[in-house]
Amino acid sequence: MKQVKINPTAYVYRSFEHLDLNLLRVFEALIEERSATRAGSRLGLTQSAISHALNRLRYVLKDELFVRGPDGMQPTERAAEIAPRLRQGLLQLQLALAPSEFVPERSDRRFTLTCTEYAGAVLMPTLIARLREVAPYTSLNVLPSNLGVAETLRSGRADLAIGSFRRVPDWAASEPLLQETRVWVLSSDNPAAGDELTLDRLAELPHLVVAATGEDEGAIGGYVIDHGLERLVTRSDVGLLQGALAARGLRRNVAVTTPHLLAAVATVSQSDIAALLPRRLAMALMGRYRLALFEPPYPSPPFELMSLWHREHGDQAAVAWLRGILREISAEL
Repeated sequence: MKQVKINPTAYVYRSFEHLDLNLLRVFEALIEERSATRAGSRLGLTQSAISHALNRLRYVLKDELFVRGPDGMQPTERAAEIAPRLRQGLLQLQLALAPSEFVPERSDRRFTLTCTEYAGAVLMPTLIARLREVAPYTSLNVLPSNLGVAETLRSGRADLAIGSFRRVPDWAASEPLLQETRVWVLSSDNPAAGDELTLDRLAELPHLVVAATGEDEGAIGGYVIDHGLERLVTRSDVGLLQGALAARGLRRNVAVTTPHLLAAVATVSQSDIAALLPRRLAMALMGRYRLALFEPPYPSPPFELMSLWHREHGDQAAVAWLRGILREISAEL
């Protein structure tokens, strides 16, 4: 009996002919969410509809694609191979079909940002209020920056990133939003809050350190390198503080380390601990948490908050509009 050879290229073309592009949106959502429930919520579909779409994809692509694990739905080797190219393809399709004009009051566009916790606390409330006012049908998805800013932008998963960046690779563009300084905060009930905060006094107090878990360990000079992008992750001026203390023969007493800024504020308000925080955040919360603010008793340079975007994506009318809104609200803070 003569053996029949199968042309894999022809099979791919036949599969694509029967492929509903909506199934690719389901695949992308499952890759990012690792949950049929969350993917359905994101796309406005029931869990049953997501399962049905996944079964159709499995049939067309002849692969299981996702298997259940302790951390949700895990992609198979084939799905992991497809995902980056699929994201690029969907992104290029989105760019090709994007309207040349953006009308905020009529748009239902879904914006995605990646940002630090500080940027989320300081910028996001005002940004969301402004979007609700001038573009009420749009939606906003905020991703944490520890997911990998560079890959999130390059894949098109995010429109913009907000953070502190130093070296920016050629594929990206950036602009400054605001300059920030740091202050030491104490509970206003702390006896030390009634005196001047000198270096000697600071050394006597227990300290709380805000550190991004995992990222700080690989930081060099406070920055991590992320696909050519240098991103600030250390939220303190610990090197300058320790240098100033060492010059006086003093040492700091670190009592607590946490990655959460708001947890740091709440802890300070209920204890004798001191913490170094971004000024705008401390000022916004000082009344609610009864905080006393002090200038660092040593040189503490400012840091800059910036927006960052992929050069190929950032000039879309909608993204350019969003960048303008961020510039406006930053200037008001």
